[in-house]
Amino acid sequence: MRTIIYSTLVRLWGNKKAHAQLTPHGTLEQNGTGTLEDFDDAALDYLASLGVSHLWPIGIIRHATQTPLHSWTDCPDQHPDIVKGQAGSPYAITDYYDVHPTIVREPMRRRETFRSFVERCHRHGLRVIIDFVPNHVSRQYDGTHTPQGTTPLGAKDDRSKAFDPNNNFYYLPSTSLQLPNRSSSYHEEPARVTGNDCWSATPSANDWYETVKLNYGVDYRPDGSRVSHFDPMPATWLQMRDILCYWAAEGVDGFRCDMVEMVPVEFWHWVIPQVQEQYPVTFIAEIYQIDNYHKYLEKGAFDLLYDKSGLYDTLYQVTTQEHSVSAIAEQLIYNNEEYAPDELLYFLENHDEVRLASPYFADTAQRGLSAMTLLALATPSPLLLYAGQEYGERGIDAEGYSGYDGRTTIFDYWSIPALGQRDPADPIYQSYHRLMQWAQHPVILRGAFHSIQEQARQWGGFNAERTYGYLRLLDPAEQEPGETIGIAVFCNFTAAPQCYPLFLPVSKERGDTQQLMRVTKQTYLEAPHEQLYAFQPWAPLIVKLPPYSVQLVELRNTNSGRISG
Repeated sequence: MRTIIYSTLVRLWGNKKAHAQLTPHGTLEQNGTGTLEDFDDAALDYLASLGVSHLWPIGIIRHATQTPLHSWTDCPDQHPDIVKGQAGSPYAITDYYDVHPTIVREPMRRRETFRSFVERCHRHGLRVIIDFVPNHVSRQYDGTHTPQGTTPLGAKDDRSKAFDPNNNFYYLPSTSLQLPNRSSSYHEEPARVTGNDCWSATPSANDWYETVKLNYGVDYRPDGSRVSHFDPMPATWLQMRDILCYWAAEGVDGFRCDMVEMVPVEFWHWVIPQVQEQYPVTFIAEIYQIDNYHKYLEKGAFDLLYDKSGLYDTLYQVTTQEHSVSAIAEQLIYNNEEYAPDELLYFLENHDEVRLASPYFADTAQRGLSAMTLLALATPSPLLLYAGQEYGERGIDAEGYSGYDGRTTIFDYWSIPALGQRDPADPIYQSYHRLMQWAQHPVILRGAFHSIQEQARQWGGFNAERTYGYLRLLDPAEQEPGETIGIAVFCNFTAAPQCYPLFLPVSKERGDTQQLMRVTKQTYLEAPHEQLYAFQPWAPLIVKLPPYSVQLVELRNTNSGRISG
């Protein structure tokens, strides 16, 4: 079964309030929140029916929030000036060993609620992935639930030193932190280095000023050089390994690791085998530099890498008219040659990026679905869906801290109304449901990728810069009469109708001059159209593509002839 990961903020998933009922910058009391209990049997059945194999709930580990906690939980409050948004970023961790209290209905039983959630997911055949945030924590990290016998982060730091291999944080001696809000009453002395490698006591509003960077034994020198102190092993390495093992013991099946390139690769080469010796968990890397991909896969490190800088960027640039479709072929060929199918995680949406259907990307849900189809069926690699994508969520609300930016907020209490309704009759949902079925098709999982663009370009008659097609074809030894042996995918990125010529390779075994095939043309908006067609080198099948559309052509053999690429 192909890996399909579904990602959602817990606070968004179960909040059924319509947008008209929400207040920008609204508090928990005003706007409400989803909880782990909202992932009930019906919700998990819904995800399973969509073909999801892994659920990634964002915001599990306790993080900074402006919501007062001390009066109704056993957690301290955070200073509002170092929290972004009312709800706060789920990536500003305040205690690695605690479940966030606002995502459960009974905060004092939040660990038991989390365990029940994991068990419920497992009963429905879903594996659970949570975030591991290794590079930075909240400025007010408290670690109050750190297990006995384990040292909370920063508790033993020598704050008089800018760097020490056994310090958990980096310090700026003889300075006081000055937040972008200069009137803030928050006090930090000496100032610590900010999470995005800002080595200044006066971080800007564009810095990750609410976080502090963790020290993995790398001394960052004023001249820009870096000196590693990995022997003896830095304290942070051992502490972070223990945190990973804690959550693995709680039953999670994997970790999506945040900003891995900001942490020494040597740490990953050490810690991942350490954890996987004890627990069969998956490690997924959020990574952005394509030149770094290989070193984060070697030495038994990550199982999966984000392909943000590869096919995501390519399809974004093609969809927004920045590049021609030739970039798709180049990137697909490169990825297929350089990486195994199970090494890259493909997506067109996640919580950090603009929504696929937003004005900043495809502009409509239908155009976004076309690009997603092209991506999803190009390889058998794992896929990532972001909550609401299957309904064409556009992310065009000004929710509060997160403004009108085409993204769904991770900082505010908000909702995605379509997730509350989960209408199976929604046409975009039906299309995504069908796409996920196609994504598991044996031809997609086992068939070879064939670039047909150049042959089609030579035939002409269509816009070869804005229309793209490819063929997935089973090996001749696997082809059976009457069965589907190939699937071709075509995408029109223009406002004009196109006619794309589909050629098939001639069987090398028989040397046929023609190949009779049963052809089924399928779009998401029209009923399938089936016909018999005799493919010949001089007579391609003409596939008609409406404006901004995608079409699939399913090929079934009608005799014992086999097609080889």
